[in-house]
Amino acid sequence: MCAVAASGDAVSDPANARRLGHASIGMSIAGSVLGVVAFIIIGVMISRSACPYTYNGTCYNHKTTYYSYSTCSGVTDGYYCYYNSNA
Repeated sequence: MCAVAASGDAVSDPANARRLGHASIGMSIAGSVLGVVAFIIIGVMISRSACPYTYNGTCYNHKTTYYSYSTCSGVTDGYYCYYNSNA
């Protein structure tokens, strides 16, 4: 009975129904935009905080096994070579 009354009210006031429809569409668009913005911001924050390898408090992108006859373009702890590469 209540659903029928509400439906009857909406039909009996087309201007109000149109206004509510526009408000509903606006809220849907705003919610979608906010969701996309939040997704982008969270993604950027996660990617900036990601550090694959750390040594002595410094972040490095690469870690390879270090041998006494190897060369290391970064720093070594005796077992691994930690370095960053722009490539």
